[in-house]
Amino acid sequence: MRQKISVISVVHNEEKLIRRCLDSVKDIADEILILHDGPCSDKTLKIAKKYTNNVFQTEKNAGVPGIILPILFRKVKFPWVLKIDADEFLSPEFKKNIRKLVQNPKADAYIVKWPFWDGKKHITKNWPTKMPLYRKSKMSYFGFPHWDDPKINGNIIMTDFLLEHQPSKGAIPTWKEFKEKTLGRYARLHAEYTLKEFKDFDRFQHNKKDFPVHIKIRRKFPLLSALPFAMLAFVKTLFSEGAWKEGYPAFNEAAQSLVYYPYLGYLVFQLKRKKIKPIYATLEPD
Repeated sequence: MRQKISVISVVHNEEKLIRRCLDSVKDIADEILILHDGPCSDKTLKIAKKYTNNVFQTEKNAGVPGIILPILFRKVKFPWVLKIDADEFLSPEFKKNIRKLVQNPKADAYIVKWPFWDGKKHITKNWPTKMPLYRKSKMSYFGFPHWDDPKINGNIIMTDFLLEHQPSKGAIPTWKEFKEKTLGRYARLHAEYTLKEFKDFDRFQHNKKDFPVHIKIRRKFPLLSALPFAMLAFVKTLFSEGAWKEGYPAFNEAAQSLVYYPYLGYLVFQLKRKKIKPIYATLEPD
């Protein structure tokens, strides 16, 4: 029996990129589901509706896809899920072979290469990787910020196929962009959701009763855990998947983690002491 594919995407004001993304999946998708994160102020919704009738919108802007992804997972009809972002598109080889991949009865998810792009060319070859394709029945998902990939209870297969990631400004943020966007917004959002109650998070096929251990530790000891977590992230970034072989992009990513996690711990500490007020973590599950 032919295995069908549901393509899902969370987007936010992506009129410049979404057409390229949807063109790459329209011929292999049995359904396409688009969720716009909050109010739309450009032509993203208009463009998306040319490809699918399954276009949805949240009332408020969550800020990152992970928080609202369960909304789409619940709407998926078919056995396989292909999750793709607006600034991504299938490489020709990935597109050509994706139907064969989902016919494999021994596979429950696939990892592909997701090389960094500097605006003109790939600047990494084998790193980083991403898991965009998985069997719905084998996945579980907890809607936490930056946790875009589900857990898979099954066989995950590594491939050499590429999922192209070509954002308008390139995939590696400058240190100025890192300060303004990653620290200025994402870290604050991350910190606020770290302190939300477990019951307030949206989930899909997720049977755990509490947060993972590292979240519990960060909630209880935000300052004490900050440096150890930063060092772990640094080592993991450089030495998982042989990232260090890619040179500067990997070392830059690892170095930014040394800044991000201590700052995240500081923000969690300040929120716990009520020295700063939450400004992002107000979205309730749909």
